[in-house]
Amino acid sequence: MNISDLRKKADSGNVVAQTVLGTCYLDGTEVEIDHSEAFRLLSLAADRGAARAMVSLARIYMEGLGVSKDLAEGIRWYERASRGGEFIAQIQLGRIYSQGKLRPANERLALEYYKAAVDQEAAVDEPGAIAEAKAYISRRENYK
Repeated sequence: MNISDLRKKADSGNVVAQTVLGTCYLDGTEVEIDHSEAFRLLSLAADRGAARAMVSLARIYMEGLGVSKDLAEGIRWYERASRGGEFIAQIQLGRIYSQGKLRPANERLALEYYKAAVDQEAAVDEPGAIAEAKAYISRRENYK
């Protein structure tokens, strides 16, 4: 990965480069971890509709990485990313609403998000997450 090239593209407003470079700073991939730079870049991309950047922003808020931990804001970013069709956001929201750890459990919302994730099965390579979603759906539909 060419970090210098990504930086130039990100600085010129390329949303994909902002998302990729922001994620690099978030995870320390080929750069030192820098949560404030990750937040800056991912915010720019998310504000322009990049669903993958929204997922990373949600993680930043959920874990309090360089910002105050804000679970409600994290959930808002996951929900926004999910509306953009982002699989990881759908799985995370399924978990959040099925377990009731961050909010009261909400079976209807958990099913909605898990079903949206399963609908993308052919397009993603996440067999564990797909199996989790299918198991949750199956358990809930068998008890109705």
